[in-house]
Amino acid sequence: MHGRGRGVSGQMGRGRLMPNKQNLRVVECKPQPCIVSVEGLSSSTTDVQLKNLLMSVGPIQSLQMVPQQRKAIAKFKEPAHALAFQQKFHRHMIDLSHINVVLIE
Repeated sequence: MHGRGRGVSGQMGRGRLMPNKQNLRVVECKPQPCIVSVEGLSSSTTDVQLKNLLMSVGPIQSLQMVPQQRKAIAKFKEPAHALAFQQKFHRHMIDLSHINVVLIE
């Protein structure tokens, strides 16, 4: 007869994972991009509108509008803000245009 409270017989310990070579894994940390490309802008979207949108997520270092290509390139101070902007505003509608936000670098 088995003792009370034992699940599967033959297990040692109480479910805590102790570090050993089998359960350690290496995670590569690639540099995260700080730059976003905002594409598909309406011709009526101004740099002030876009700057306000960008700064609603975090501080930016630079903003370059490219009206003939209907896009803009913005550099955030922190990579987390670039990612947050992409997640929040990708396929967002501004001035009746759906914008695409792509992380660059």
